[in-house]
Amino acid sequence: MTSGDDALLLTIRPSSERYGRDDDRWLAQQVELFTQLRREAGGLRRRMDIDAGGKGAIETVIIALSSAGSITAAVQCLRDWLTRDRSRVVEIAYTVNGREEKITLRGTLVDDATARQLTEIALSRWRNGA
Repeated sequence: MTSGDDALLLTIRPSSERYGRDDDRWLAQQVELFTQLRREAGGLRRRMDIDAGGKGAIETVIIALSSAGSITAAVQCLRDWLTRDRSRVVEIAYTVNGREEKITLRGTLVDDATARQLTEIALSRWRNGA
């Protein structure tokens, strides 16, 4: 995984409005997303965070995007994955000037215009050293 200072680090948390967090069908869908992101956009690492609202932990993926191509590929992977099941949701967090920002994408709202907008935001943050 790229860990250089020029990489845009995105924290990605997928969820579903249809499946429970421990449902095997949901776990398989997450594996599909993570595999596709790793293949198309580069290395990623997984982290388990304590679930403040419940028991157990929530899986989080951190991906370092170090080029315009990796950013475009990551956005396309997220868009494709979300549009295959409209009950899917992805929360994306990143830090800009020491402040965390979040974007939530829903399968019901992701279209080409949204994907272009997200790509432009990510490219802007990457170019400005987010």
